[in-house]
Amino acid sequence: MDKIIYWDTHETVLFAVEELERLMMAAGTKSSIGDRALFTKRNEEKFTRIILIGLEEYNSFMGENIRLQKDGFAIVHSERDTWIIGNEPRSILYGVYYYCRERFGYRWIELEEEVVHSVVKKWGKDEVYIHEPLFGRRGNILETIDDPAYINSLIDWGVKNGQNEYFFTFFLWDSIKTYVAPELQKRDVRVTLGGHSLSYLLKEIQKEDSSENLQEEEKLKFFAEDTILQEKVIQKIVDICLESNIITRISLWPEDVGIDEKNAEGFLQTYIRFTEKLKVALNEKVPHVEAEYIVYNAGLSWNMLERDHETEISNEVNALYAYWGRDYSTSIDSGESRQDRARRALQDWIGQVEEKGRSLTVLEYYSDHFMLSEIFPPLVTRIQQDLQAYKELNVDGVLNLIVPIHHKKGSPKLLENYPWKWIHHLNNYVYTRIAWGERFEDIVEEYFTIFNEEKSQFYSIILQLESMVSQHTKYNAPLFPARIVDPEKVTEQVKDLMIVAYLEQIETLLDKWDLGDVESLDTLERNDSTLSSKDMMLIYLAYLKKSVKLYSDAWALKE
Repeated sequence: MDKIIYWDTHETVLFAVEELERLMMAAGTKSSIGDRALFTKRNEEKFTRIILIGLEEYNSFMGENIRLQKDGFAIVHSERDTWIIGNEPRSILYGVYYYCRERFGYRWIELEEEVVHSVVKKWGKDEVYIHEPLFGRRGNILETIDDPAYINSLIDWGVKNGQNEYFFTFFLWDSIKTYVAPELQKRDVRVTLGGHSLSYLLKEIQKEDSSENLQEEEKLKFFAEDTILQEKVIQKIVDICLESNIITRISLWPEDVGIDEKNAEGFLQTYIRFTEKLKVALNEKVPHVEAEYIVYNAGLSWNMLERDHETEISNEVNALYAYWGRDYSTSIDSGESRQDRARRALQDWIGQVEEKGRSLTVLEYYSDHFMLSEIFPPLVTRIQQDLQAYKELNVDGVLNLIVPIHHKKGSPKLLENYPWKWIHHLNNYVYTRIAWGERFEDIVEEYFTIFNEEKSQFYSIILQLESMVSQHTKYNAPLFPARIVDPEKVTEQVKDLMIVAYLEQIETLLDKWDLGDVESLDTLERNDSTLSSKDMMLIYLAYLKKSVKLYSDAWALKE
């Protein structure tokens, strides 16, 4: 019987103890639990001791000098003792999951599933393993997914794979906080609130004091004017932060509309100043809560992404960068004119925030079913190349936006049962583990084991699909606000874009593979729990094939 000893009674450390005991028991290893009072420096007993401890306590108690960056962890093996050492309480939990991966073969690939591999690690005496994440901020942005059960499974899976942050809009948080806050709290996960939530905050204030309802253009001016209404919004945000100590950052964005040339002058400057005012108010009541501003080409407006020479970077708040309309078939340094312009803007912001001692995080759209549509591309190699490039640019964090399938008026009936949660998960899986700092080769090897002896075949299919299907994102900018799945919204001549010829290339590629009976999609009539990973992959391919055919025919009518 092994003995688990914990040094601290922090809620997350105690949860780590529970998880370690649970996973050991499921793997057939019994354990007992005790606090530091049971610890003696010399292990004279025959069983293994697993000690969960903070970095400072370990270095002080053992006279060592282990160093850890960000929320990393270390595992030290000495005689029959194993020390799981964390830079913070959540780091200890990361260490527990890594220990169970290596000792018992656990893997967490799909949501709500624990897979045990037969290959396990044998540690040597006095072996030390240190893991430090690639990025300081790693997690998902959730704007509209009012599904607490799904979000809780995402949180559980995410922390097991190294995520440390979840970003909610204020209105989504208000709807789900009762259900998800306990899961976030016990894992010591960071919570950011904000997004496109200004309308929601103004409505909440209006309920309280009958404030005037602002129009869209007035909401853009909201950040530029030192009004009483600004103070009310700031106070409302502070009050929300006071409700829960797990809220660690506010990132309130302008409305998701472009800004014209006449209103562009000075907009970013005044918006940043607003976030500084917000930070001053937060410092008074909830000093642990950070503030952040976003630079984002809403409506494809470069004025909201590129910094003009009059815009001063803040000493007090950090930056979030988001470039909408990217061609995901090319790298961020491809040299394509729009991408090159966006990259120069990113480098400028990075240089400026570093001068001020602040940090910059990138928002990516790897799981956004609106931008990527139901002709959804796997982005396995793109994510790997992106994250390495962002690291080289000294980006502090990368967050991945999850957006469900967009059911517009007149949506095809075939989308009613579209399994978007499974389909986007591959991209989120690859993003999460690379951001955590794991080797790309290990990540894809482990993921495709879910297809058993057909793993090589399905990996080849995914790579071919990525190369071909990701190209449709190049149409997002020229078709804006329409997408490749919105031919009914396009009135001008688009023959020169060669959309039909491109979609026919995807059809030709998909015709190479035998999808069998699943093309009828009758499989979806069964309970999802009966579907294997292969079933789900075939369903994805069938949806892809039907969607491409549907929109190819629709675009043909316009050429």
